[in-house]
Amino acid sequence: MKRVLKLGLVFAACSVLLTSCNCYNKMQKKADTLITTSSPAVLSLQGKEVKSTYTVQFPAKYFNNRATLRVTPVLVYEGGELAGTPTYVQGQKVKDNYTVISKQNGGQISQTVSFPYSPNMKQSTLELRVDAKCKKGTFVPFKVILIAQGVSTVQELANLAGQPSIAPDNFQRNTVISQEARIMFLINSANVRPAELTNEEIKALEQFIADNTGDAKKTVNDINVKAFASPDGPVNFNNQLSQDRARNTETALNQKYKRNPLPGELDFDVEALGEDWEGFKELVEASNIPDKNLILQVLNMYSDSERRDAEIHNMSAAFSVLKDKILPELRRSKMQVSVDVAGLTDAELRAAVSQNINQLNLEEMLFAATLYTDNAEQQKIYKAAADKHNDYRAWNNYAATLLKEGKPAEAAAALNKAAALNNSSNEVINNLGLAALGQGDHDAARRYLSSINTEDAKYNTGLLNLVEGNYPQATQNLTGYNLAVAEVLNGNLSRAKQLVANEDCPYASYLKAVIAAREGDSTGVISNLKAVGAKNPFLLSEAKKDIEFARWADSAEFQAL
Repeated sequence: MKRVLKLGLVFAACSVLLTSCNCYNKMQKKADTLITTSSPAVLSLQGKEVKSTYTVQFPAKYFNNRATLRVTPVLVYEGGELAGTPTYVQGQKVKDNYTVISKQNGGQISQTVSFPYSPNMKQSTLELRVDAKCKKGTFVPFKVILIAQGVSTVQELANLAGQPSIAPDNFQRNTVISQEARIMFLINSANVRPAELTNEEIKALEQFIADNTGDAKKTVNDINVKAFASPDGPVNFNNQLSQDRARNTETALNQKYKRNPLPGELDFDVEALGEDWEGFKELVEASNIPDKNLILQVLNMYSDSERRDAEIHNMSAAFSVLKDKILPELRRSKMQVSVDVAGLTDAELRAAVSQNINQLNLEEMLFAATLYTDNAEQQKIYKAAADKHNDYRAWNNYAATLLKEGKPAEAAAALNKAAALNNSSNEVINNLGLAALGQGDHDAARRYLSSINTEDAKYNTGLLNLVEGNYPQATQNLTGYNLAVAEVLNGNLSRAKQLVANEDCPYASYLKAVIAAREGDSTGVISNLKAVGAKNPFLLSEAKKDIEFARWADSAEFQAL
């Protein structure tokens, strides 16, 4: 009897043990009644991560009071898999601290998970691996639930070239060069002394005229003569003295060049300008005479010539220096000849670029690059300018052409040379931000771009927001194609379609195909992918593994592409 009792106790214990170890058996058999969702339904690259919010709903009368489940999200892709943080749920009689699921009413769990993106994830699956245990047992496999397939990478369609900044040239098609000479007079005299007509300044002026005469690109203008009196003494006297000096200068010059004519047919344009207070001020400012600041203060305080003269005479020490050093320099007739110089025409600049670019000066090189729309031609010109002149603008603009080609590392090397010459240039700073963005250094990109307030920097900040997954913010600054990419990611398909309607580059056609796919437009998918294939077969090959086109992957038309 005792033996039977003992056996009975053993069977009873085993029965309890088996029941405990298999508390989830019925749950496992009814696992198909679980309702699972993933938001978004198609996983998407956002910034540098793939994110999903999954939900598991347990129906009423499903969950065993003694069961514990461990739910682990796992992204499986070619060449590997990544597991997210597991979530635990328990029955009402389990004494752990997990989410409790009521047997009577059921319940649900929801979790957001993210995985660092790898290109291999385009063809992938997101699954929930569910393990189960009873009380203090160990977890054993329970169920694998597929909740999403593939990763949409629309974000990668963004054009990271952005808006590089071109530093402006200072090219002037027509320039003016000039030469001056003076004929000096003694105090209160209007007589032109013979020696003044042969001084070194006059000789230099004559040589200037000769050197610039006969060149088809140069026009020598008439000789401008301005006669002055020093601003000391009566105003009326000085005005008359100025007029006499003007008249005598013109007479003397006419006599001189009647005997020895100047090249060309030049006339004299003569003016008498009276007292030269402006010249007086310039000479005082450039001097170190006593009471210099006081003299300048008098000039600012009084506009009346006689009051000025009286006040300055009262400064006896200062006036003594003025009388010897400043005033004699103002008793003169000033001759000036200007020459209009016509620069190279566009045709001449293009010819120089193709034949011998190094004959051009820096400004001509920088301007010549703007005559071309071909990026490779611009790049050649800017590189030649950078090598010859080592100018920050040339290095910056050369880097801009590299950014347009999708070569951010090479652009960064050129920009470092530009920054060494001028690290405060908005163009250089903007392009450094773009180069950092192209190399994936988002922190450096934001640091550069946020330090300036140019239109290019604003656009590129929008592009930075786009690649970081901040799609609503991106739309505030982007335009054109990149704005269309952001609007697709925001779900604004009609707006995106408008933005790329007239674009025909292969990436725009690919984006149009994505929009058509999301709208369920089979004809649009195929026609736009055909356009992609005609221009960029490699890009078309990406469509084979793009989850956006999974619905059409087995169709004859898609396969024919």
